[in-house]
Amino acid sequence: MQGNFAGAEFKTHQKSPKKRATRTASIHVTMWAMSETRPKQFGPYVVTALLGKGGMARVYRCTDARNGAVVAVKVFTTDADDDARRRFEREIRVMSQLHHPYIAPLLDYNLTPPMTYLVMPYYAGGTVADTLHKATYSPLMASRLLTTLAHALDYAHSQGYIHCDLKPSNFMLDGQGQVVLADFGLAKVIGGEVPSTLTGSLPYLAPELISGGLPDARSDVYALGASLCEILTGHTPFDADDTISYLQLHRRALPPAPSQLNPELPPDLDGPILAALQKSPRDRPQSAGEFAQMFRMAVKKLTDVEQSAGAAYVERPVIVYKPLSTTTGVLSTLNDRPTLSRKMEGRPARKTDEAPKVAPKPAPPPPMLRRIRLTVFALTAAVMILVMLGVALLVLILRAGR
Repeated sequence: MQGNFAGAEFKTHQKSPKKRATRTASIHVTMWAMSETRPKQFGPYVVTALLGKGGMARVYRCTDARNGAVVAVKVFTTDADDDARRRFEREIRVMSQLHHPYIAPLLDYNLTPPMTYLVMPYYAGGTVADTLHKATYSPLMASRLLTTLAHALDYAHSQGYIHCDLKPSNFMLDGQGQVVLADFGLAKVIGGEVPSTLTGSLPYLAPELISGGLPDARSDVYALGASLCEILTGHTPFDADDTISYLQLHRRALPPAPSQLNPELPPDLDGPILAALQKSPRDRPQSAGEFAQMFRMAVKKLTDVEQSAGAAYVERPVIVYKPLSTTTGVLSTLNDRPTLSRKMEGRPARKTDEAPKVAPKPAPPPPMLRRIRLTVFALTAAVMILVMLGVALLVLILRAGR
């Protein structure tokens, strides 16, 4: 599992409430330790605390010496590679072009080495991922959160940008609990070139990105669906030990129903989330707004108690991933491999009253393929006949010559 504050990532594999408390405490200790060696100032921004640290940047809470405002300053690390610098500059460029109340604004920036940084508001509420360390969201709260994020995403898409890194740790919360979308460091231009490298956070990657396709608004819908599943149940749809396993699951496995991940979640909410997690982009809601409306309508059908009650945290159950087709053999290995949160308990036996599965008959070849096959067969037969006639004629000529 990964989290971040405005792009500074940390990693953890601890998921239970008790372990979450330990995780939070360890993060605070780490931040305190790192803060002892922090720089004192970036331009007019005086550092007061180190909030997070990632591969290409560190995020500091600072005070603007000119007016006393508290801000977050994301500082590019000098030892990061050129690709990371391009992503950092892209984030500045995208933020400067997006102006929406639910998107974190760019307040200031500096691109002159060695002090390369961007400035955004400081969000006292942390992130949605931080909230999930304490409790899941109720369906009603999740619907409001999703509606707000959908407004921000539909606007970004209308301006030609795909976020490409949606996850709860990029959903910032202000002091009043209002959510704001942040971290456009991996954003792509709609209709641009196919990315040469795969970037993003593994639990939320859309299948078409893994297959080398172009991202579009529906790629963000997939990640938003995976995020909503986690917000409601405490678990992402797929869980794996390594990168390859994650990629195979996104491409080849049917996602489990959210109510299967957490039985306390009303099953009526499974439909919209599973729709967003469809493998083919054309089968998903075509916009974030459409997805939010589908979920909102599902929430309205719940009782008042169901709408307001968040699902209690439960350990991730054993999930036997179902393949998209009977010819997929990769999932057999993944299902038999224990993960950090999934103990090996074997596959459930088939019920005795369940009819055995019969392999489907192979579909007949399409008409064009049949015509090609007949043509090849006819040409082959004609050549063979001509060869035989030629041999017979040659034999007759040789006998006549004698």
